[in-house]
Amino acid sequence: MPGKVGVVNLGCAKNLVDTEIMMGLLDQAGFELVGDERGADVVVVNTCGFLLSAQQESARQIIELGQGGKTKIVMAGCMVQRHREEVLEALPEVSAAIGSGDLKHIVQVVERALNNERFTIISEKPTYSYDEVLPRLQASFGPSSYVKISEGCDHKCSFCIIPQLRGGHRSRPIETIVAETKQLVEGGMREVVLIAQDSTRYGLDLYNRAALPELLTALNEVEGLNWIRLHYAYPMYVNDALLNAMRDLPKVVKYMDIPLQHAHPAMLRRMRRPTHETVGELVDRIRAGVPGIAIRTSMIVGFPGETEEEFQALYDFMAEKKLDHVGVFEFSREEGTHSHDLPDQVTKKVMKQRRARLMALQQGISQDIHEQLVGTELDLLVEAIEAKSGILIGRTFRDAPDVDGTFFARTDDPVIEPGDLVRVRVTVAKPYDLHGEVVAAAVPA
Repeated sequence: MPGKVGVVNLGCAKNLVDTEIMMGLLDQAGFELVGDERGADVVVVNTCGFLLSAQQESARQIIELGQGGKTKIVMAGCMVQRHREEVLEALPEVSAAIGSGDLKHIVQVVERALNNERFTIISEKPTYSYDEVLPRLQASFGPSSYVKISEGCDHKCSFCIIPQLRGGHRSRPIETIVAETKQLVEGGMREVVLIAQDSTRYGLDLYNRAALPELLTALNEVEGLNWIRLHYAYPMYVNDALLNAMRDLPKVVKYMDIPLQHAHPAMLRRMRRPTHETVGELVDRIRAGVPGIAIRTSMIVGFPGETEEEFQALYDFMAEKKLDHVGVFEFSREEGTHSHDLPDQVTKKVMKQRRARLMALQQGISQDIHEQLVGTELDLLVEAIEAKSGILIGRTFRDAPDVDGTFFARTDDPVIEPGDLVRVRVTVAKPYDLHGEVVAAAVPA
């Protein structure tokens, strides 16, 4: 029965990994994967259900794809999990729906959809995690790939619905992560970005200890791998062993994505976030443990009850600590979360004003940080080469794929290819991007 299948990925990097696994399974089963959804017999849409805006975008995509009724649509992922009871009724364009914990059944679902069945496969509580045995087709651009080290989450943050969408925290064994990484390197990847809903909790369920330093040590031995990057480090579990591993292991880049969410202790308590140390103390401890580290974080403005004084504390924290990358988000009032029914909801107007103030502050901070880099030399992972100019496009250790800035480097070397590591000198600083020139081939870690 194999036919043509189009795949649309929406949402976070964790969703992208799921999409690549579904693509691998469909390819293995003999389906032809096509880039133009209009020519597909079936389109698989991997949806995001985290925020209302993401759900609306998912629904829009499905409605547009379903116009004319010629293409079967299989809806997958977190939005399906969130609305499992009513998903087919709410979206008549959808032929079949598969939950976030059931993606290994995607071939069966597509086959049944092509056979004009209308049904759902949605586990009430997701428990599934993938391993290196499952085929995976890269959909991401460049020499970097995401690797999920665990799935789900055990925390009860008052603004978040992820545990309901992804289930409880469950770590993958170290050997399966290493095996997958080796496969990715054999396929041309030079950087792996370790992701999880809570990466620093890795191993507690599996080994009865925080085993992220052990995982990093094992990955550091993978031949042909240049960089290992850490995302979504929950603040509570950033311990000395992790910082020592990041400092001492040559392939682990000095970069951490750690979602702090706010800086005022009262706000963090209302968010049900850790408050065993202040965010300022945490940032100082990370910087002392890993000199030169680049830190990315995310902040929420307009959480219920946020006063001007509490917002000012967040503003002052950012002004003082000068983090390298900050994403600022307006609070989203989500059904099913504790924060949905909290009193003193902040108006949209105030949220937008506060977000604008923080973004303006961070833009100036980013410009200052980049200006201090002018004249210095850094390793650059080449992602692409402009056809006409020959300018290299890539990232240094300071920037993660998809979310941070880009480095543009001039070169006279015609042999450099995407995936190469070269040494560059910074010559021009902009708030988000850097410009420079190649000075030498870098020595791989």
